[in-house]
Amino acid sequence: MVLSTSGLLAVSGCASVNMNPTTWQWPSLAGEPTPPGSSGWWKKHKKKAEFVPGKGYRVADVEGFFDQQGRPINAQVSKLVEQKKDDGLLNDIQVVQAVTEVKAQLGMGPDQQKAQLAFEAGEDLFRREEYKGAAKQFKKAIARAPDSPLEQDSLFYLAESQFFSDNYPDAIDSYTELLTKFPSSPHLDEVIRRQFDIAQYWEKHHVFQPHWATTPNLFDNTRPFFDTLGRSLKTYENIRLNDPTGPLADDSIMATANSHFLRGRYNDADYYYELLRREYPRSEHQFEAHILGLQCKLRMYQGPDYTATPLQEAKKLVKQLKVQFGTELDKSERERLAEIQATLALQLATRDFKRAKGYDEGKHYESARFYYAQLVRDYPNTPLAEQARQRYEELDGKSAHPKTKIEWLVDLFPESAERTAIAQVPMVSSPESQLEIARQPENGSAGTIVR
Repeated sequence: MVLSTSGLLAVSGCASVNMNPTTWQWPSLAGEPTPPGSSGWWKKHKKKAEFVPGKGYRVADVEGFFDQQGRPINAQVSKLVEQKKDDGLLNDIQVVQAVTEVKAQLGMGPDQQKAQLAFEAGEDLFRREEYKGAAKQFKKAIARAPDSPLEQDSLFYLAESQFFSDNYPDAIDSYTELLTKFPSSPHLDEVIRRQFDIAQYWEKHHVFQPHWATTPNLFDNTRPFFDTLGRSLKTYENIRLNDPTGPLADDSIMATANSHFLRGRYNDADYYYELLRREYPRSEHQFEAHILGLQCKLRMYQGPDYTATPLQEAKKLVKQLKVQFGTELDKSERERLAEIQATLALQLATRDFKRAKGYDEGKHYESARFYYAQLVRDYPNTPLAEQARQRYEELDGKSAHPKTKIEWLVDLFPESAERTAIAQVPMVSSPESQLEIARQPENGSAGTIVR
């Protein structure tokens, strides 16, 4: 839907302005000359422009002076809209251009000199620690100098003014707008530091005084209106995305992971601990990310009826800890890792034992022997290994599968040729082929090893 220019002016009460809103036309394809002040015109004349100190650039046969981007100085001209996202009515190119023209007619359009004056006034107030007044001046400079280095500096000092006046939510919004419009800003490091400090403050406030995300904040200007903790985590995320190689990127990931861990959100915490281990191998938080990631995986495991993935990943983490931080572990930490390793082995053995027991009770003795043998081979030092060993021997010689009541009927049908061929192929490596079960010596003999 496109709103006409005349309709916009009628709604906004600007019909008295001396302009004809119906005269706007789509750009012609016939090659009409571009007007002074447009980017196309400046591109053609920039090399011929002469710089006059204190006044700006001057182009022959063109009245007035221009800034470094070709915009007129000391002239109230409308800003040309060249590329705008069409995300709705307010971003429609006709609407945006009409609003821009109205601002120009009312004396509210871009003006480099007025922007500079407002910026200098804001700087003066900022130095005198009058931050609210400074913020107003910086907002004026932003409005008068769009898409310019002056706007970049004004956005930064606007955010700083809001920060020092303890208006943290607005400061975060201004910092975010700055990095969105100027991702390579020279203020990047300072912005990231400020964002990190605010995120930490919000997170600690939530720990000290927790509340629901939907509980409104009506009186404290240092916190957002809703969801203080959620805004904190979002700010941590923006730090990593805006400055992924910066000094606080790994700190923000670690802070996010710890926040989830403390609230019992172990799946989310595990994701961020793993992200830090993988993406920032030189981070000072590597050891803590391994230790706490291991704790997450132990808490994520829900029992033998569920997936064993957390246990398998925990085993890998224990090995990584021993290899990567073996010299940094003290005696108590090594003992703790040994206990965790034994716990993991017992839990994995319990899974195999339960599976073997299920086949055993269903009289599928061949499958039961397979898993009993696997348990004894993989987890020989667990309490279940001896039970599995005994039951493995007891099942020796029993039929592989239970007999059906209509076996005579089944025998009438020929066996599948494919099943017969597969059954004749020996297993290259199976738990039973690798299993060694030591029997107690009988009658004074040295004993035997059954494979």
